Amino acid sequence: MITKDMIEDRKKDLVDDLQNTRIKQQEIDKLRLENIGLQNALTGAIQQCDDFLKKLDDDISDEG
Repeated sequence: MITKDMIEDRKKDLVDDLQNTRIKQQEIDKLRLENIGLQNALTGAIQQCDDFLKKLDDDISDEG
């Protein structure tokens, strides 16, 4: 037979699970934002390398 205490215990477990799931989602969201920042930084570094390569090519063309 199911008792009131059994249901309340189960509800408490579910509330705890929900809270833990929300915390995990917040962590995932934080990691996502950090990942986007890293992607932006890497893209900027690649663009800077391309700019340096272009300047080197321009200098070589001016000398030749």
